[in-house]
Amino acid sequence: MTDTDRTTVLRRRFLETTGAIGSLAVAGCSQLDSSDDSNPTQENERDGTETGDDPSPAVSVREDVTYAVRDAGEMKLDLYVPERTETDGEPPLVVYVHGGGWVFGTRKNAPDLERYAAEWGCAMASVSYRLAVVPDDADFPTDGIADNPTPRGVFPDQIVDVKAAIRWLRANADEYGFDPDSVAAWGASAGGHLAALAGTLEDIESLPGDAYPDTAVAKDVAPDQSGAVQAVVDWYGISDILELPSQPGGLESFLLGGDVSENQDKARRASPTTYVDPETPPFLVMHGREDQVVSIQQSRLLLESLQTAGVGVTMYELHELGHVFDAESERTAMAQLTAEPRPAQTVTATAHLESGGETDDLFGSVPPAGPDAIDRFLERAIA
Repeated sequence: MTDTDRTTVLRRRFLETTGAIGSLAVAGCSQLDSSDDSNPTQENERDGTETGDDPSPAVSVREDVTYAVRDAGEMKLDLYVPERTETDGEPPLVVYVHGGGWVFGTRKNAPDLERYAAEWGCAMASVSYRLAVVPDDADFPTDGIADNPTPRGVFPDQIVDVKAAIRWLRANADEYGFDPDSVAAWGASAGGHLAALAGTLEDIESLPGDAYPDTAVAKDVAPDQSGAVQAVVDWYGISDILELPSQPGGLESFLLGGDVSENQDKARRASPTTYVDPETPPFLVMHGREDQVVSIQQSRLLLESLQTAGVGVTMYELHELGHVFDAESERTAMAQLTAEPRPAQTVTATAHLESGGETDDLFGSVPPAGPDAIDRFLERAIA
């Protein structure tokens, strides 16, 4: 198979797993998500309700909340906050970043955040970010692009938006009812890359280097707030763009605005591994060993960087599972992890132990990959 043929196959596999082409779009992926901004100026609010004997708290749902206004359009988020009694503390916040190769998808393509807000006792926010621009002359399928209302831009616009959303949420924590000091980022695929970048890059102003002008990362949304997060959940994300197979005209070239071979410094500045240091927050990583879209080697590189820096990290390698854990979309990916029999998996855990600390406080029992593992990680990292 030639490099061109291989690139074409990988593109199609990616489009199929994100639902951008073929029958998977009917399952509720990017093409059907185009209605999420149908009312661009109004914040929609509804109350989640308890069903049957479910002891989980009701969840307040606010959709289509504008957190930033860009030249390309309004950036929005959906927020899910579990109701609390007077004796409860404010819940921590988890910011979800959707996947789609930086080109496809919307914030509506996310796991059941309302459910996990109730079960985990965390506020959940699914955020939009400017998607990458696909050049008019690109040899690339346009299914799911033309009818996607999300504004577009070139990196670092994507991480600038994610960081802006985090700062905006912190600035409005009192209004919506969550703890601004306990924030985690969770993302899948391209969203895993951005969530990891949000975790390793404490301040957006540290990104430019010699690759980008300082104006590219201007903090025009809640500039007095911190964009840092205290934990990261990374589902099969990219950690080092320079280590990707050479694919001229690939998705990463759309992100950077040019081929990686001609933009190596930009690629390095866009890679989470560039910023890992001992102050990086703890990570939980999950990746399928048979992923043909984002190689598991990307997560292994991240694991190695975090371990070298002495950062707490737990990585689940899911045997025989591919991209999106072989689910139709991010919405149903969790079900692939919890279906019986559970997929075979290898777990690697490294913890940073303070002087005088006890390892029992860091490990304990390790649940299999899935919602229980994420809940346990968040409870230890930000609760």
